[in-house]
Amino acid sequence: MSKARTRTAAVAAIFVALLTAGAARAQVDLSRALADPGLNPARTSIVVADASTGKVLAAHMPDLALNPASCAKLATSLAALEVLGPGHKFRTVFASDGPPRHGRIGTLYVRGDGDPSLINEELAALGSRLYAHGIRAIDGGIVIDNGYFDSFYFPRKGGNDGRAYTAKISAVAVNFNSIGVKVAPGRPGGQAVASLDPPLAEFRLINKVRTGGKTNIHISGAGGGDGRTITVSGTISPRAGEGTFWRSVDDPVAYAGAVIAHQFRAQGIEVAGPVRYGTMPPNAHFIAEQFSRPLSEIVYDMNKLSTNFVAEQITKHLGAARFGPPGSTEKGVAAIEEHLASIGVPRGSATLENGSGLSAMSRISSSQLVRILVSAYRD
Repeated sequence: MSKARTRTAAVAAIFVALLTAGAARAQVDLSRALADPGLNPARTSIVVADASTGKVLAAHMPDLALNPASCAKLATSLAALEVLGPGHKFRTVFASDGPPRHGRIGTLYVRGDGDPSLINEELAALGSRLYAHGIRAIDGGIVIDNGYFDSFYFPRKGGNDGRAYTAKISAVAVNFNSIGVKVAPGRPGGQAVASLDPPLAEFRLINKVRTGGKTNIHISGAGGGDGRTITVSGTISPRAGEGTFWRSVDDPVAYAGAVIAHQFRAQGIEVAGPVRYGTMPPNAHFIAEQFSRPLSEIVYDMNKLSTNFVAEQITKHLGAARFGPPGSTEKGVAAIEEHLASIGVPRGSATLENGSGLSAMSRISSSQLVRILVSAYRD
């Protein structure tokens, strides 16, 4: 990015501060903040308020609508917790085309409603439970039912499609729809050590990393090209430890099926046949279900790490829960705006393109963010 573009990006800022009752009695002076040479006062919105009462203690252009970036996740969080409830859990169902016979089933169907937190360890534990209940083989492949969501996509900025923070969205999602590339130094001057996490046979890893010099790793593939070939290149310091670099996958359905098969095999269950898109039949034989952690815990981690993928999964799930499946970003944003209107942020006064804030179009003011935070503080 050029210096001119960097300066342009820095001149718009939103500052929001909520003070507890004791701190709220202190005098608030914004003059020093506004004198900061890195700020353009004409493109800066600041509000300082008492968290318990919502009383504004100081403000500068409080109604100026600016791009909130990841602060948009606050609106998503508040709406989801209010509409769905803090104890709400996502559910993934596993079923077959008939009861197990002699420890074997035909086709395994997997249907999800957008759990953003389903990971390797949970699938391994599920495979262990199924093995303990006598299932030894899946003969007819795996069908992933992704029908609870409208698509893999959400409105966002273009570019960086292979990066994990722009991972695609899916009703059945595993490992945040990203695959890990582990890199560790080898012998000085020689090839580094690289592997995939999880180590799926469906993906091909090309290792061009050399050991020596400063660590400078480049990864291509996974989210582009054929979607199954990942090339890692560059250098890694001989003194570096093992690092994991995450890249989004091109086909979340194929990836989810591959990870499920891998984890089940690791627990002793044979898996044969292809992974494919499909719909779980209404008369499918129930095998198991996997519930997520409570929404309150998922939202906590999402905001601490500012995870775009989780925010967009929640947005589509919220849309489906409020207006019926399939969940879409449009439905989810409508549900968010509906809740914002109920706390005093009128429809149309703020613009949200998606649930994560990864957007060039979203606009919100610091006074509106304060209203969101005060509402959450009082709940």
